[in-house]
Amino acid sequence: MGNFEKTPAEVQEILSKPIQQLGLKLEGSPLDRFVQQLYRELEAKGLKRFRPRCYLTDEWGCPNMEPVIGIPFYLADPNLQRLESEMNDIEDARQIMMYMRHEAGHAFNYAYTLYKTREWRDLFGPFRRPYRDTYRPVPFSRQFVRHMEGWYAQKHPDEDFAETFAVWMTPPLQLEKALQRLGRDEEAALHGSYRP
Repeated sequence: MGNFEKTPAEVQEILSKPIQQLGLKLEGSPLDRFVQQLYRELEAKGLKRFRPRCYLTDEWGCPNMEPVIGIPFYLADPNLQRLESEMNDIEDARQIMMYMRHEAGHAFNYAYTLYKTREWRDLFGPFRRPYRDTYRPVPFSRQFVRHMEGWYAQKHPDEDFAETFAVWMTPPLQLEKALQRLGRDEEAALHGSYRP
């Protein structure tokens, strides 16, 4: 954890306020462009009416199976970003869009209750399977897509769907670059030099 006494005055001022008093909003923030990019990507994929509402919260997610996307509040303000980056790794633009697409997958699943269909269960497994906080992934399994780090699709059927949706959403050039990186990872694994 960083030494807060050495942080700039404007960051120390932020630390003394409750979150609701920070005056944060999504519109006009550095995050607004990512929300608009997500909406353009949804449109490009033919999803012309699906626009999940996005809001600021304490972590990425879709709460209680609601078709909304929660985005970490610290990404809405440059000073909060700086503070967060002193304590933890902070998402870059590529990672923000990866999370946006992933959470859009959850929101799409919940908005249209796809998880209730037989086809969904046959492809991804039972939605009501207990959610495990810890899981042992099978690296480079060809039964799951790999979008976010950690083979996250293997964690739960809902995550498998969200990761599959995110890969489908990823624009072709970005997907091609990701596949090239994955190919290098597989090659390194075959030769024993892979380091996650």
